[in-house]
Amino acid sequence: MAEISTQAVIDAITLAIRAAYPDAIILDDEAAQGVVPGAFNVRLVSAGQQKFVGPRYRRTPLFDVIYYSNNSGPECVAVADNLSMELDAVTTPGGDLLHGSAVEWRVEDFVLHFIVQYTHYVRRDMPQTFMETLIFQEGGQ
Repeated sequence: MAEISTQAVIDAITLAIRAAYPDAIILDDEAAQGVVPGAFNVRLVSAGQQKFVGPRYRRTPLFDVIYYSNNSGPECVAVADNLSMELDAVTTPGGDLLHGSAVEWRVEDFVLHFIVQYTHYVRRDMPQTFMETLIFQEGGQ
């Protein structure tokens, strides 16, 4: 499988949203003022990295998938229920399957904040140090 970058995870989330909501506007940056109802915004809230044995690292990016409703609390709840199924597992463009964890959501002023974390592991290639070439000499007395 491919190396998983944070951008690959964002792409996986936006692809899953696009499949579930093909006509929606999907942003992956700060939303401008006056965003249209029905739009999504995928934002990286925080990320961490922890060293494991050898060249392995565990990354824990946390995302806020924002949905802008048409001033409807029930619409936000319905979208949250749907996103909890659609974003349960996402596939990166490189083919890696990531499972969402630490899922929670809240509605503030008719805007849904769907929080999800995609914990995954990455490897860092370590430079290899080779021994010098050994020269054996046979001989004896």
